[in-house]
Amino acid sequence: MITIIMAVYNGEKYLKEQLESFARQDYKEWRLIVHDDGSSDNSVQLIKDFASSVANEVLVYINQPACGSAKGNFAGLLNDALDAGYIMFADQDDVWKEDKLSASMDKMRRLERKYGSSTPLLVHSDLEVAGENMGIIAGSMFSYSNIRRNATLEQLLLQNNVTGCTMLCNKALCNGIAPFVADERVIMHDYFAALYAKVFGKTAFIDKALVSYRQHGDNSVGAKAAKNPVYLLKRLNNGKKAYKEAVAASVKQAWYFLDVYSGQMAEQSLFTERATIIRYAGLCRMPFIERLLFFISSKAWKKGFIRKVMQVLWG
Repeated sequence: MITIIMAVYNGEKYLKEQLESFARQDYKEWRLIVHDDGSSDNSVQLIKDFASSVANEVLVYINQPACGSAKGNFAGLLNDALDAGYIMFADQDDVWKEDKLSASMDKMRRLERKYGSSTPLLVHSDLEVAGENMGIIAGSMFSYSNIRRNATLEQLLLQNNVTGCTMLCNKALCNGIAPFVADERVIMHDYFAALYAKVFGKTAFIDKALVSYRQHGDNSVGAKAAKNPVYLLKRLNNGKKAYKEAVAASVKQAWYFLDVYSGQMAEQSLFTERATIIRYAGLCRMPFIERLLFFISSKAWKKGFIRKVMQVLWG
């Protein structure tokens, strides 16, 4: 059984399309848990109407008080769903392909046969980028945003490559991160899950778009046209402050990861991984040359020439 968890806030405009895409899944063993963060629109009623139209279990809760963020909302959802065998994350404004659940479970079963169900496992996929009315902008978000499909630990520490709305996680992974993902030092729940899977478990990527990822004015996170020269030059000219803030946030997250899991890494003899995270966590304290040598020796480069130039210029 897959438990789909969905954080909702004033999602009435697009929510019905997403709910209908759940109903169309060719894999039928799912239930849905929704946390509404105090919507003032018709979101809750739409979900209740949907619940009455499907045979699957649908649970909806109103956050009291409101979390105020998608990260906090998903952290609460994750803790409420820990009885589940598998958890899949959903955004309120996307549309899922009919084989999203079946393709993800097929990949998860292959991982389990190879590594065992007690190993923390994470499956994620590509997405197609769509406009507000679902017109296709790009068939692959990984190509559109120039993201690595597979990343080393060093690369992941610097730049997340896992999109939360594509993730399927097993119980071992969810139990490992659930008590910690709400912390303010965690950038996003998907980023923290990706790090945990990289260090303690296994990750598998499905090189197929299983989600239509809707771009609109209210997106908290959106796909970036990372190969567009205008976008890249704008980032190069005006992005120094944002770049440094992003690196500082990733360093703070790395320190928190060490605070939480250093003992577990030692118990499992993950000394190389622990040393890598310790070295990365010291990035902001390194002199410029030392930082540059770290990027070179560890191959911890962001993907794309302009991004590498920004790394060299700004550290």
